[in-house]
Amino acid sequence: MLSQLRDIVEQVGNAKNLTDAMDILVKQTKLTMQVDCCSIYITDDVNSQLNLIASEGLASEVVGLSHLKFGEGIIGLIHAKEEPLNIAKISEHPNYKYLPTSGEEFFNSLLGTPIIHRRKIIGVLAVQQKTPRLFSELEESFLVTLAMHLASVLLQPFSLDAKKLNQPSASIHLQGSPASGGIAIADAYVVRPVLTLAEVNVEQSHSPSKDLLLFEMIVTKCADEFSNLALTLKEKVSKDAFSLFNIYSHILKDKTFLNAIREQINEMHLSAASAIKVVAESYIKQFDAMSDPYLKERSSDIRDVAQRLLYHLTQQVDDDLNLPDKLILVAKEVTLSMLASIPSEKLQGIVSVQGGVSSHVAILARALGIPAVMGVEFSLDNIHQKSLIIDGFAGLAILLPEPALVIHYESVLAEENALKKLVDSDQREKAVTTDGHPIAILLNTGLNANQHTTISGHFEGIGLYRSELPFMLTDSFPTEQEQFQAYQLLLDQYADIPVTMRTLDIGGDKQLSYFPILEDNPFLGWRGIRLTLDHPEIFLVQIRSMLKAGIKHQNLRIMLPMITSIEEVDEAKRLITQAWNEIKFELGYSPEAFPMPAIGVMIEVPAAIFMIPALAETIDFVSIGSNDLIQYLLAVDRNNSRVASLFDSYHPAVLQALKIIIDNCHRYDLEVSICGELAGDAIGALILLGLGYNKLSMNSYNIGRIKYLINALPRFELEECVEQALQAKNGKDIRTIFTDYLEQKGLGGFIRAGK
Repeated sequence: MLSQLRDIVEQVGNAKNLTDAMDILVKQTKLTMQVDCCSIYITDDVNSQLNLIASEGLASEVVGLSHLKFGEGIIGLIHAKEEPLNIAKISEHPNYKYLPTSGEEFFNSLLGTPIIHRRKIIGVLAVQQKTPRLFSELEESFLVTLAMHLASVLLQPFSLDAKKLNQPSASIHLQGSPASGGIAIADAYVVRPVLTLAEVNVEQSHSPSKDLLLFEMIVTKCADEFSNLALTLKEKVSKDAFSLFNIYSHILKDKTFLNAIREQINEMHLSAASAIKVVAESYIKQFDAMSDPYLKERSSDIRDVAQRLLYHLTQQVDDDLNLPDKLILVAKEVTLSMLASIPSEKLQGIVSVQGGVSSHVAILARALGIPAVMGVEFSLDNIHQKSLIIDGFAGLAILLPEPALVIHYESVLAEENALKKLVDSDQREKAVTTDGHPIAILLNTGLNANQHTTISGHFEGIGLYRSELPFMLTDSFPTEQEQFQAYQLLLDQYADIPVTMRTLDIGGDKQLSYFPILEDNPFLGWRGIRLTLDHPEIFLVQIRSMLKAGIKHQNLRIMLPMITSIEEVDEAKRLITQAWNEIKFELGYSPEAFPMPAIGVMIEVPAAIFMIPALAETIDFVSIGSNDLIQYLLAVDRNNSRVASLFDSYHPAVLQALKIIIDNCHRYDLEVSICGELAGDAIGALILLGLGYNKLSMNSYNIGRIKYLINALPRFELEECVEQALQAKNGKDIRTIFTDYLEQKGLGGFIRAGK
């Protein structure tokens, strides 16, 4: 039966839409198992019921209309128990419930099994026979195995059935990731690229010189286009939008990227389109392999630039856009160029099949207050100009919403707009709790550090500068002078506030094309400080660059990543001191004119938590990298879709670890901050305040909302909430403690839709 099982799974996976997939499933399963009936029920969590969506054997008129409440009937029992049931005579079973007009009375025996995907029951698959009998072990094994394979197949992005889309009151709920909070109500406007990288065939050039000339022309044309789009967007919405296009300009001026394409044309004799495809896909592959969300999403920038180059190369002409007054932009992968080409007054929201919360589109959406949902698994067929609601807080898209849902979300949208006005009016205030505790708000930044000039004054320092990003945009290690210029620019820009630069943190998910590292388990391998201490020539060049750049304003702080031992700190400090003495001697500075900057470490590895007493004797500060710390504490890779749901920022172990850190830092008078995503999360920030943290470093788009919360709440109440949370047994209970608290304070709109 193994080959037959594979055939069924393959046919289901190749179906055009979910309706066809289910019809194929029940027909082929019935035929293969030689039974009289096969049916599938899908879980409907919204209505707490199991919907009969396909059957080969039951009356066709009940399919799509019949359902069983959770726990109701034998199917409900299978769903509740989460295990198969093999029954010889169903009419004698205490849970038997007859579906009227279904024709089920003709069947006696039943074999059913739950369809489970990552601990979530998505349905029940059942076969029935007229003859009373128990199904064999082989039959049971086949059905259970089939259900296991189907679990992942059924969750792929099928096309939505056109018939269902044309029915009134369909209300199709689609779950994605919450990328930018807010509510949007409008018709879907589906945009597809004219030519994708995947559609380009790698071909030889008939005239390399002609292809090279053509390539140079389209690079110039594309650079001009992005500049014009950025200026247009700047005039229409916000100054922040303009700076996000700097990365596009950087790519189109990057000698490494452009020379690689030129080399493919000149030396490999590829056509211009083929050369763009080969080089762009190699860059995309490099960034896609990274687990850091910020870095991983840079692949979409490369793809967008490459596809615009292809667009101009094929001399396509834009169709006249006849845009509706209000629209929700929907695409397989929404890009900045798509976003900028739509007038801001028309754009209500964004839905993207691909992409995540760290993509430039998501960052821009948050900066501009545009609701966005990313990673929605569905096909774009048949949904253009269909009515759509998106809830950016819940990561939910509702296609063809019922009138009652529209009325509800219109009310929520009005409340959301009122809340936004409150936050905007309070954005420049310092963060001080209502009982008088000042909280320092710091900024996390990286490649586009200059994008934050419009919010200067909203934060008190740079809590994390990711220094590895410039290393990733060259074809060799940058020189001391090149690094000095990059760091000097940053330190000049933020001359009046402290800037914490993390030393080179490569390895693991952050690979350099010119320095490949191949390991069986890279996240537990040669990365961060381990790598740079093994290559002091790399470490010393970077430290010298940082120290020189810090002379002018003396606002530099140096932070060491991935620390697991005191020996690593001692060796790093020895090298830093060596570089400091060299520069002091070379430039003739006295220690007073050229003081040693503060040196700190990141608490990312659980071992470092228990080293704080020893660390306090040798360093000036610590900063918690909550993303990696949680990942290591829970042994969960949050970018592995199979276990990502286990990544829980509110896990009791995370709270206990954070408490140990803050208690020891207070005990040993060691400065502590947190620079992971937890600091920019509404509940996470409240937990940190309740634990006693006074320095939170976050991305720019979270600063206004977190400041407002801090200014609205007393710390002593958050301390009381944390006392309860420390007694909780799971993350869900901890979240409930703080959501209930925010609701009581009238601030529930910071964690859900509405005011």
